[in-house]
Amino acid sequence: MKQRSLDEVLSGSAPTFTPSVATSAALDALVTDTRTATPDRKRTHRRAAWVVPGVALALGALTAGALVVDAVTRVEEPIAIEYTTDTGITISCTATVESSAFTGNMAAVTDYYQSDGFTGTGVGQRIYEYALVLAGDKVGTPADLPASVAWLPDENFVPYDDRLALGDAMLSFLVGDVMLELGIYDGGQAGMSSDCTGQLH
Repeated sequence: MKQRSLDEVLSGSAPTFTPSVATSAALDALVTDTRTATPDRKRTHRRAAWVVPGVALALGALTAGALVVDAVTRVEEPIAIEYTTDTGITISCTATVESSAFTGNMAAVTDYYQSDGFTGTGVGQRIYEYALVLAGDKVGTPADLPASVAWLPDENFVPYDDRLALGDAMLSFLVGDVMLELGIYDGGQAGMSSDCTGQLH
């Protein structure tokens, strides 16, 4: 199966409904069971939708400022991302995140992004290490996983291109993990814009 481009992933990312966390978890379990039963089939593996149901990922020009559209709220301040590649290059860029789940929790969400508990964890480097796993450049271990992701790529996984790998890793750490940390289980729609280029080496 050929690797999907970012445009193809985006074109299919707008859900017609928002599944509950329980429904999405059940679907993820069904996919896992099916994959186990047919190990010889090649499958393109997208990150489980139960992490942030209805994710629409957009990597491009950074937009800032608080915005509420259809109950989707953007965090006002861009989040600084910094990591050092395996070739010794230090990359600094930013991301802006939004989620319908943030709408009723904006004060807590904004405080969390600015807290030492978030900024002091080296989140940029963790994002990078997980992106290497998604790009097929590194064999992943549980230590590489965001808290909101429950699987590691296996031999049937078709690696993402670098830009999509970094974007997916950022969304997992910056939205999925934050929702878990703050106890926001509403799901809903989430998105991200970023000026990160996807450089991994």
